[in-house]
Amino acid sequence: MNENDEPLWELDEELSTLTISFPTDPPVALVLDAAAVSELIEGAGQVRAKMATPHSEDWQAGQMVDAVLDPRWYSEPDALLEESLLHIRDPRYGWLHYALPRESAKALGKLLLRQAKGGLEDDGRQRSN
Repeated sequence: MNENDEPLWELDEELSTLTISFPTDPPVALVLDAAAVSELIEGAGQVRAKMATPHSEDWQAGQMVDAVLDPRWYSEPDALLEESLLHIRDPRYGWLHYALPRESAKALGKLLLRQAKGGLEDDGRQRSN
């Protein structure tokens, strides 16, 4: 398969089908269209959230990230929960959805306004509770 004994990810020429080849004996491969890849990502994310080793609760500022530049976003009030719903489109994962309680929404709004005005004297970093 490959030198690292890791799965090999290949996108076809039409950019419509992903083949994941596993270095097993005998070799095993999955051939997935875009919808199946999305289902795999969604399912893996649901399982990952339940795993014994959780993602860190805190973010270390200054880390290098693979950020999406100027993603599409939409916000709306959630009438039932009285929270702000924030929807952000990531080309890798599709639309991601977050429910922010009022205080978190206010804090995020203030921080973004301060950053947009260039007011980063206090380095402009803040995290939610």
